[in-house]
Amino acid sequence: MSRRTARKQAFFILYQSDVTGSPGAELVSRWRAYRGELEEYAERVVRGVERERERLDAALDEVSEGWPVWRMSAVDRTILRLALYEMLHVEDVPPEVAINEAVELAKGFSGEEAPSFVGGVLRGAEDRIFGKVGDGEPG
Repeated sequence: MSRRTARKQAFFILYQSDVTGSPGAELVSRWRAYRGELEEYAERVVRGVERERERLDAALDEVSEGWPVWRMSAVDRTILRLALYEMLHVEDVPPEVAINEAVELAKGFSGEEAPSFVGGVLRGAEDRIFGKVGDGEPG
């Protein structure tokens, strides 16, 4: 399976965890019991987002001016956490890939304005975290 498929799997599990308050490990076990195969990458991302959730939310709060994480829709919040985790903690996923994949998830699972919101927040995070300015060169 592709990483795109694994991201979708991770998104479904993380979203369910967010709205139900169930631990990701429990939802991973349920996924396997009812749906079968779960990509290793999906499980890695679920564990990582859960472990880093407070830091991810703090970073998202910092860059999403006027939209604290708690005010975001659960779908958008989940997509942003997943993508920011990849940007910060998965070395072989360039930030632009994480951003593009997040925008695609938003197109498929959220509202009409979500892709531009998700892309804007993540580009702001990329600029702040990686010090990019202007044409993408480090500042």
